[in-house]
Amino acid sequence: MNFLTNNIKNAIYFFILISSPVFSAEESSVPSIKTDPMSGGYLLQLILGLVVVIVCIVALAWVAKRVNRLQSSTDGSLKVLGGLSMGARERVVLLQVGEQQLLIGVSPGRINALHVLDEPVSGINKVQNAGSFSEKLSTMLNDSLKNKSGQGDS
Repeated sequence: MNFLTNNIKNAIYFFILISSPVFSAEESSVPSIKTDPMSGGYLLQLILGLVVVIVCIVALAWVAKRVNRLQSSTDGSLKVLGGLSMGARERVVLLQVGEQQLLIGVSPGRINALHVLDEPVSGINKVQNAGSFSEKLSTMLNDSLKNKSGQGDS
């Protein structure tokens, strides 16, 4: 009996010795994350993330404003017919004011009238006065259908 108890004790010690590195390896390989949602680090990360999102929104609004600089007036008395960039911050713009067309130069802090056109530039008025997008699209589709039907008859 003494022999059996010694073997059992030895077996238990053996399993304890063998399993101790496994238990220690498991504890070190699986880190426990103990973060409180209201801790200072978490709140700082949350605030910085919100600041980044707000900065992105402001930057996109600024870019959209800069890209869409050439707009026509609401009552239609003043229209921007076209523009050409002459440098980093200089532009030449063709304006329609009533029946008269003006060529102006636009630079930071200064706008100059370059030329008043005696006769309106042809082709630009047709595109500007065509109406809404749906009217322009239907006109283009009708023209393309007429061209295809005219080609098929010959």
